[in-house]
Amino acid sequence: MNVLPELWARAVRLLATATALLVLAACGPGTGGTGTGPINGPINGAVYFSGAGFTVGAPCVLHCGGAELQLENERVELNITCQRFVFTGPWQIDVQGVALLQGTLETTEFANGGEPQTRTSAAEMQLHFSDTRADSSREVVVTVRDAQGNLLVAPRMLEQRPASAAAAPGACTPEAR
Repeated sequence: MNVLPELWARAVRLLATATALLVLAACGPGTGGTGTGPINGPINGAVYFSGAGFTVGAPCVLHCGGAELQLENERVELNITCQRFVFTGPWQIDVQGVALLQGTLETTEFANGGEPQTRTSAAEMQLHFSDTRADSSREVVVTVRDAQGNLLVAPRMLEQRPASAAAAPGACTPEAR
C-alpha cells in the first residue's frame, strides 16, 4: 500500500488550503483589500474642499467668505464665516459615498454691544462625496444639523482643491452675520 504518499499529498493540500485562507483573510474588511471594511482608507496628509461661503440655512448673499473643509484620518473641520464644525476620531465613507460625523459646531454671534460670543453645540455633519474615497472625490455636499435634526448649515457643494487654492472663510464681523 502507498499510504504514506497519500497522507503526504493530503497534508500538502491541507497546508495549501490553510495558506490560501490566511492570505485571503489578510485582504478582508478594514485592511485595504476587497472586503467590506471602511472605504475611505488612509488619507495621505490632508484633503481640502472649498467653495463660496454660505450662512445658516441659506446660501450667503452679502459678505460671503469662502467655505473650507479639511479632511484628515483622525480629524474633519469645516470653516465658514462665523462657524466652525469639528470632528475628531476615525471616520469612514459608506458604499454610497456618505459619511456621518458627530461633532461640535461653534457659532460666533455679536451681542448688542458688538462683543463676539461663541456658542458651542453638538451637531451632525453629513458629507456626500462624489466617490467612495475622499481623496479621489472631485466634490462633496456638506450639511450640518443639530441634535433635533434642524438644519444649521444648508447643503452646499464644495470642490476638491489644493490647500493653496482653498477659499478662505471670511472674517467673522458683525456685518458678516
